[in-house]
Amino acid sequence: MKIEIDVDEAYSDTAIVIHTPRLTPDTEKLISLIRMLNMQIAVKRDGETHLLDTEKILYIEAVERSTFVYTEDATFESDFRLYEMEEKLLEQGFFRASKQSILNLKKVKSLKADINRKIRVTLENGEQILVSRMYADELRRRLGIQ
Repeated sequence: MKIEIDVDEAYSDTAIVIHTPRLTPDTEKLISLIRMLNMQIAVKRDGETHLLDTEKILYIEAVERSTFVYTEDATFESDFRLYEMEEKLLEQGFFRASKQSILNLKKVKSLKADINRKIRVTLENGEQILVSRMYADELRRRLGIQ
């Protein structure tokens, strides 16, 4: 593998170009690592694949055998399982709220105690997610509330 770096003040932005005779597992791994630096995940909507900035995600939900990613203005589907999304996004400020959902802690607007030690979280867009009692104490700890 050959690496070339061209530094010039005339460039307005950083661009990464990969020239390869074929897509190999090593090349795919490199692309995945670069995307993780940009904090993007691949999601699908209307038959198209989109690269979604993780900062735009409100929450992620597993429904039956599908994983859905919700933003302020759209819903996408992911090929990843919920636990795989959790692993990828844990260090980006995401939190497992229940067996079915992961939420972006940066998008939390308010918290309210609910029945059976559950917590009702209101997100910036007004949508509410219920944090199960199994994860409630960890949520309080992560947000610095006791």
